[in-house]
Formats: sequence, structure tokens, C-alpha cells
Amino acid sequence: MYEKAVEKITLEMSANEHHPYVQVIGRFLLVHLEQHPEHAKNLLEEEKTILKSLDTMRRYAETQRVGNVAVISDADGFGIVLQYFDCWDGKPFEIPPEPQPPARVAAPTRVTSAKSAQASKKSTAPALTQLSLFDDAEGGEAL
Repeated sequence: MYEKAVEKITLEMSANEHHPYVQVIGRFLLVHLEQHPEHAKNLLEEEKTILKSLDTMRRYAETQRVGNVAVISDADGFGIVLQYFDCWDGKPFEIPPEPQPPARVAAPTRVTSAKSAQASKKSTAPALTQLSLFDDAEGGEAL
């Protein structure tokens, strides 16, 4: 189980090799896993990823925001990651839930009868005539 957890972390780090924060959190989790191999099961949960742990950290930081600046300590950041992976023994962090996308409202279904379908085919809009650059002001052709 330990080896599978290490593999999962290193695969995500490889897939995001240009993302510096995934690398920092990945290295932290590998060290944590060496010290606490019993947490391997928690790190193997399929839906939990380093990227999602960073999103959790961002949501927590937003609660600490002053103006447009949000800063948290390293200890809090790593603690939030551990809490995300259910490996945290300290005081829990109050993290806002993930925002849910707004529910899509289905467009009302139009029910038409044969009679209303015929009526809708008739247009009450005036007929439009396309003018040419060669037409004169009265609508005839210019010479």
C-alpha cells in the first residue's frame, strides 16, 4: 500500500511537472508518508489529488483575505493539505465547501398543435427588398 501511495503522488507530480506548488506539496507528502506509512491508505483515495488539496488551501486562504491579499503560514498550508487527505491530528481548519455550479434550468418544452403550427408559418413581418448600389433613390436602376 505504501508503494502504491508513493506511485500515485509521483505520477501526479510528473503529470504536473511545471506546476511548482504540486511539486512542493508532493515532496512534502512523500516525506510525510515516510514518517507515517499508516497514512498510505488515506493518500490512495482516488478522488483526492494534490491539485484539489491546493484548491482547499486556496479556499481557506480566502477566509483570511484582507483586501486582495491572502496569506497563510507554511504550517497552516501543510496542515490543510494533511486535513484534506484525512491525515491531520491537530485542530481542524474551517474550510468553506467547494462551490457548486449553478443548476441548469431546462428550457420549457413547446407543445404545438397542427393548427398553431400552420398559423406560425405565416409571417406578419413586412417583406424586405434588397437594394443594389446601382439602384437610384426611387428604386429603379440608375443609368
